[in-house]
Amino acid sequence: MRSSVSYILSSSTSEPNMSHPDYEQYSHDHAALLVLVRLIGDQLKQKTYTKFFDRIAKLSNIRVTDSTGLARNILVRYVKEYPVENNDWGDFQTHRRLLGLISLGKYDSQQELNEICRVHESLKVKYNNTLFDSRCIFFGPTKENQESQIDEKASPGSSSSDTDTKSENADSGEIVDKFTTPSNFKTRALFYDESSTCMDLETQLNEFINSLFWVLESKRLERSREKLERVSLLLAPFEKKDFVGLDMESRNNKKRCTGRMTKHLGDLCLQSGLVSESLAYYSQAAETLKSVNDWLWLGAAYEGLSAASALVLYPDMQRNVPLHRNASLQEGSPRKSSSASQSVTLPARKPVPNTLTPEDILKRYREAIIHYSKYQNAGIVETEACFKAARIAVEQNHALQAATFLQNVVYINLTLSEQEKIDRFETLADLYTQIGFARKAAFCLRFAATSLTIHRRGPKFWKMMLVGTLMIKLIINQSIPATAR
Repeated sequence: MRSSVSYILSSSTSEPNMSHPDYEQYSHDHAALLVLVRLIGDQLKQKTYTKFFDRIAKLSNIRVTDSTGLARNILVRYVKEYPVENNDWGDFQTHRRLLGLISLGKYDSQQELNEICRVHESLKVKYNNTLFDSRCIFFGPTKENQESQIDEKASPGSSSSDTDTKSENADSGEIVDKFTTPSNFKTRALFYDESSTCMDLETQLNEFINSLFWVLESKRLERSREKLERVSLLLAPFEKKDFVGLDMESRNNKKRCTGRMTKHLGDLCLQSGLVSESLAYYSQAAETLKSVNDWLWLGAAYEGLSAASALVLYPDMQRNVPLHRNASLQEGSPRKSSSASQSVTLPARKPVPNTLTPEDILKRYREAIIHYSKYQNAGIVETEACFKAARIAVEQNHALQAATFLQNVVYINLTLSEQEKIDRFETLADLYTQIGFARKAAFCLRFAATSLTIHRRGPKFWKMMLVGTLMIKLIINQSIPATAR
């Protein structure tokens, strides 16, 4: 699948690369708003942070009513880490832009509260180019330990005449009210007791997602009103020096600008819940970009078209559902739903114009990957596209096509850390397991385990735990008795 002209259109490796691959992406993530949920400080236990992250992550599909009364489904994807280098690719694919930030931290004193606020504001500066809105969730001391805190010395900058801060939340009455956020802290603060039920947390986060949507919608409307023949040229980070000194008024470059902006509008429509409009934009952009041989952005238009079509055809595509291969389940036959309500007859969906057929989705993904392979700096984009295409093939029960996409991942030459290499082979093993390729899954796990044994640094206990987990999976996949010597 790798193009024979790979790398000939790319610049040197010193150019900006997307340096951190995200192997967990699904095609549906093209329609999602990206939100970072970050732990600040060391007071809040990791277990508590994980519990709240899982609770926040359940709000992944929000229904919003727009100004015309139309109800839109807005998808949200939450991550625990997000590198700025990947955020810089937001013009190329808008789902890579970090739009929201939620910080969680615990404090026992005014000084610790000030430090959480400072770190949160520094994160806002870090992602300032794309960030729309943010929230900071504080877990403070309760009345149970008020006596142990009452004599604590107040931090500089706060005085006894400060107005007591009241919680915005109904269930935070136990929080001590003597603490206040700094005057330069502009983020909406939510105060909770970590042991309470935090009953209005979902309400507050729904309001937060609504605010992200309305900012995105205003930007979409602003872009849609621009005259396409006068728009500026959108660029991937490594392309910036390639267009210096070129005549941007030439016919081909004007079409390039138009095609890229049209594809960009497709991205914005998809994230705004306007799937049918996004399909029209992607189709139009693909025709324009193909006419000027703009391969990188043509690949992105094909990928966007495939992602939007997959969202229409497979709105409930599930994560990590194994596909069992057997003689009675033919290649390409539809998968059986794992839902308990599968006997209920669902109403027929109204066909959406420009939606690709299941076969064309994989075809367009294949073409997009070939176009990406022509650019060395797009290696991670190509890798992620392979994983997304493989997951759609799994959903369609096309095991052999899924295996082809996964095999292409191995051939992509990337500069990765040892942990990223291990994660890549673990993801490959997981997908090979889902399509029933147990031996390939076992090979990938063995490779990951070997790399982990050789390169892992840290306490011996954790090293053995991680290697042991991988080896147990390997034994199960190879059907070797655990007691065998």
